[in-house]
Amino acid sequence: MFVSVFLNKTSNVQASELKENTLRVQNNDDLKVNFNNSEKKKIANDREKIISEIKEKTKTSNESVNTIITETLKKNTQETLNKGIQEEIQTINNDVHKSVELETNIESETFEINKNLSVTFDDNFVIVDEFKESEEREVDENTDDLNLFTFVDNLFFDKAYAATSKKIKNASHSRSIYDTAIKNLKLVTAYIGAEFTYDGKKVTARRTGNYMKTDHVAGILIDIVDKKSAVQKPSSSRRIAYQEGSAILGFTIKGNGLKLQEKYLRVNVESNAKGTITKSSILR
Repeated sequence: MFVSVFLNKTSNVQASELKENTLRVQNNDDLKVNFNNSEKKKIANDREKIISEIKEKTKTSNESVNTIITETLKKNTQETLNKGIQEEIQTINNDVHKSVELETNIESETFEINKNLSVTFDDNFVIVDEFKESEEREVDENTDDLNLFTFVDNLFFDKAYAATSKKIKNASHSRSIYDTAIKNLKLVTAYIGAEFTYDGKKVTARRTGNYMKTDHVAGILIDIVDKKSAVQKPSSSRRIAYQEGSAILGFTIKGNGLKLQEKYLRVNVESNAKGTITKSSILR
C-alpha cells in the first residue's frame, strides 16, 4: 500500500502554489520498506498494546476520543515501524523535481474498540472512525404543526395514530486521520451530524452539524478543498446526510522534493423510514 512521506521542514508555500507545483513533478521514486518476520511481530505487538490502552481508557476515562487517541499514540510511538520508514527516507537523493511514494509489506488492520468506535492501522496512518446515535423520541406535538383533526384522531384513535406517528433520532459520524511519523498529528477530520424524522413510510433529514478541518502545525501544510455537505434523497424512505472534501498535503524531504498528496474523504449517516440508522465512509 502506498503512503506519503511526511517529514522534515517545508517550504513556505500556499495551496495555490502547491497545485502549480504538481505540474513540475516529472520523476517519481517508489521506495519499498520490507520488514522481516521479527519486525512484523514487534509492529503487531505495538498495535495490540495501543488498542488495549485505548479500550481501557474509553471505558474508564471521561476524556474525549481525540485526547485518548493522541495521548496513547504519543506514549506508544510504534518505534519499529517508524524507524524502518525513517531509515529508508535517508536514501532519498535531493531532487526538487521528484515526488516520493513509500510502499511497505505491513497489512492494514482494523480494530473494533466498541460498537461505535474503530481504529485502523495503515502503515504510518492511524484512522479513527466514531459514530453516535441518540435514543428514539416522539415528535413534540406542540411544535409539529398538528391541525385540529389530527389532534382529535390522536385522542380517540390511539392505536391507529401510533402506527403512523412521527419519531426522531439524531446521529453523527466522524473520521480522523493521524500520522504517527509526525508527532502523531491529526491530519484531517470529516464530521457529519443529522436529525432524522420518520413514520414508518417516509423519512426526512436535516443536518445538525458538519465540517472538514485540519490541525495546523509548523512544518506541515494542509489545505482542505472541494468541501461539500448536503442531504441526499434517493427516495421518500431513505435519506443520506454527508460531508466530503479533499485534503492537499505539502511536504519536503531534506529541504527539497516537494511532495503533494490529495486524500479524498467522505462520511455519511443514513436512515430509512423505520429509523434504522447506518454509517459509511470513503477514504482514497
